[in-house]
Amino acid sequence: MKITFLGTSHGVPAANRYCSATMIEIGDNIYFIDAGAPITDLVLRMGKKIENIRAVFTTHSHGDHVIGLFSLCDLVTWHYKKAFISVYLTEQKLLDLLFETSGYLSNNNPARRINFEKITESTVYEDKSIKVSYISTMHKNRGIEPSYAILFETEGKKLLFTGDLSGNLKLNDFPSYGLENHTDLTVCEMAHFSMDHIHPYLEKLKTDILCFTHVYPLDKYELIEAKKDTFGYKMLSPSDGDTIEL
Repeated sequence: MKITFLGTSHGVPAANRYCSATMIEIGDNIYFIDAGAPITDLVLRMGKKIENIRAVFTTHSHGDHVIGLFSLCDLVTWHYKKAFISVYLTEQKLLDLLFETSGYLSNNNPARRINFEKITESTVYEDKSIKVSYISTMHKNRGIEPSYAILFETEGKKLLFTGDLSGNLKLNDFPSYGLENHTDLTVCEMAHFSMDHIHPYLEKLKTDILCFTHVYPLDKYELIEAKKDTFGYKMLSPSDGDTIEL
């Protein structure tokens, strides 16, 4: 299994960082956690096939996590006729917008090649390669939008993606799964709280590798570097294009 960080910026892209998108490859199959980067363009530039994308799982509906879906869904609707993709979204209004936009741009029916699904906490995706489950979190604007962490299981490995969490980790908003169960990799945001806020959770986290992405402000990279040997697991702050093989 190969994990490639295609977008590691916070809510705004930087000169050398796209917004949130992580690609997971298992054999020839490609999966995405979030699509804030132009994932269609990046997949093609890497010499990979759009037809090998099996599913995109989003953590919430903010633009820096979903904007790359509009291009992907449009092109799969009319051009990549051998592609069949499942797209998991947290809100019906975004699902409807993606469906409508893709059909409008291509004058075709997106449902022929895209399976749109609305996420709930009980949603589970499974195919021959992976199992994906959702864990509710509290990263909400206006107090209403749902948000989720994602547990990705494959080849006997467990990967936990926190998605975006609440400001200052209010009400202990860190996925308890990672504190109670071993994971091989945890990918955690670092924009909505300080190192002091997350430190107690890092002490309890049961993982082999922790990657901080979605980092803001940028001086937090220095704090991450200073703590990298503190907790008994490998701590990284990947840049766009960095990979991990498990």
